[in-house]
Amino acid sequence: MDYLPKMGSLPPMHDVIVPEEDHRTFAISHPDHLKLYASPLATQEDMHHVGHIHDNSHGEPHENDPHHNHSVSSSSTEHGAPEMKDPDVPILKRAHEASTIQLFFDLFFVANLTTFTSLHEIDTWTDLSSYVGYFAVIWFTWLQNTLFDVRFSNDSAYERMCKLLQFGVMTGFAITGPGYNTNWANSQDAANSILAFRALSLILMSSRLILTFQYGVAFFLLRSYKKAFIPMAAHMAVLFISAMLFLGMSFAFTRTSSEKVLIGWYLIVAAEALAISMISGQVNFLSFRATVIVERLGLLTLIVLGEGIIGMCEAINKIGSDNVYSADIIGTIICSVGILYFMWMLYFDQIAPDRMGTIREHIWVILHFPFHVCVILVVEGLSRLSVWRKLTDVTSGLQTTFTNLPQNLNPEDLVNYIDSTLNRQLNNFTSFQGSDIGAPDFTQFYNQIQEANGNKTAIAQGINSTFISAIGWVCQNLKVDVPDSSSGNETDFVNSIYSSFTTVFIYFFTFAGFVLILLAILFLLGKRRKLRGELLAVCVRAIFGIAISLLALMAVPAVATKNNSAYNAYMFSAWMLPTILICYLTVIVIDNLLIRYIHQVVKWRSHLHIKGHDA
Repeated sequence: MDYLPKMGSLPPMHDVIVPEEDHRTFAISHPDHLKLYASPLATQEDMHHVGHIHDNSHGEPHENDPHHNHSVSSSSTEHGAPEMKDPDVPILKRAHEASTIQLFFDLFFVANLTTFTSLHEIDTWTDLSSYVGYFAVIWFTWLQNTLFDVRFSNDSAYERMCKLLQFGVMTGFAITGPGYNTNWANSQDAANSILAFRALSLILMSSRLILTFQYGVAFFLLRSYKKAFIPMAAHMAVLFISAMLFLGMSFAFTRTSSEKVLIGWYLIVAAEALAISMISGQVNFLSFRATVIVERLGLLTLIVLGEGIIGMCEAINKIGSDNVYSADIIGTIICSVGILYFMWMLYFDQIAPDRMGTIREHIWVILHFPFHVCVILVVEGLSRLSVWRKLTDVTSGLQTTFTNLPQNLNPEDLVNYIDSTLNRQLNNFTSFQGSDIGAPDFTQFYNQIQEANGNKTAIAQGINSTFISAIGWVCQNLKVDVPDSSSGNETDFVNSIYSSFTTVFIYFFTFAGFVLILLAILFLLGKRRKLRGELLAVCVRAIFGIAISLLALMAVPAVATKNNSAYNAYMFSAWMLPTILICYLTVIVIDNLLIRYIHQVVKWRSHLHIKGHDA
């Protein structure tokens, strides 16, 4: 063991010199400890890491003092002389990608949206307004948190604690979500909803107070920069005023005033978003330029589309509850997948962050709210119309059975015929393992037919009641809400189901068209100095969007009553989803043809320019 050095001969640890390569290895294996607080101000190392220099309040490049003091930098003017920069404008750190804790926060948005959607199907206009209202509240809350994160958030113990509080806010949304409803069936429903509204108003207040505090801490760190005072104070003022308004409105919810107070909510969240955006747009160091806001909105768009995938899978589970997949059902599933995929292509193929201006980008960000509303309603409509396709397939068979009943059968033989036919048609539902509903029991109606003693009116009434009960049982298996069928009125029962899906038809086609119209607007805002081919692409989106939205007029009562046969034929056909699929695909094909044309034109002009230069 003499060849081993003695412990006393080893140099002290602080005297050990580690080669540069080992330094890098050590840094990777042993990351820096979590700081108590991380400053939002950029250092020279941060600027070098990001790979670009940010604009100051005059839109000119500058550098920042690594010690976070007032910085003075220079650049060449058009005459080559150095120019002194404004030392009162801070330079903030700019992340090159979204952090994991920000993505983790997005998961709470996903959970809330999925849970609320599963509890609130959109079958009436009241359901639609409640759904959009809840989505607006949670979306603008997400936006306010994101606007802070992309400009000021840096990983630290303090930031993680603030995020934990915001996680609690999002959990509060999940708790109050089931009670977010204004379509009250009784006084107990009204009391539960009012309690949920009051709790949610306090949750919204808490969210804005947390953000006010976070902006306050950032304001304190930027206090030495004179031109940061007013915009930072304005941010805090907007959020604090919103918080106080939410506090006051929590006491205003009553059975008669709830809808008006909810409108006040929506106006507040929209106004504060516009105010924050306008303030940020006037001050370059607070603008959304060079932030990850485009990435965050893209991820949120994926989340909204993901909600559509969840709804589509649930719809497939429903329509497959009898293990029977006809050709039009398979086509419906294919169309649902294709529409979701094409929406992804239409959105992500057009994003060009480098071609956005500051003001344009701020408007582009805010316009994602109506765009996401349209997308979420389209994907919700997809799942509902998929179920409608299955329902029409099954009920058409039932209707054929009851319309073509054999004549001159005695009551007992008639009951046996109906029973055997229904068992044959509905057997697949009862034999499917996933069904949690028992076999249909029509004994009550069969007895009514047998006890009619030849009375044709009583027999017809019993047959009618059996038909209604069979449709209701199928709707239960497909998880479709049905009205009370105890009255035995076939016309009212069928019309109520038809009316609910007519509502789905209207909002599905309306917002499927609006998706293309908003994509055209986002395309216009997202790209400066557009070429002729790009302007043509915008026009194509707008034209197809308007055409799709006009299809919804078929179901508007004033129009549908004049041309009821055309609407019914289209409503009961398998062509509703293929119509949207074909339109979206056509837009994508034209887009790519125009892109190819643009590349050819640019290549041709470049060739002419080089040829002329050589000459």
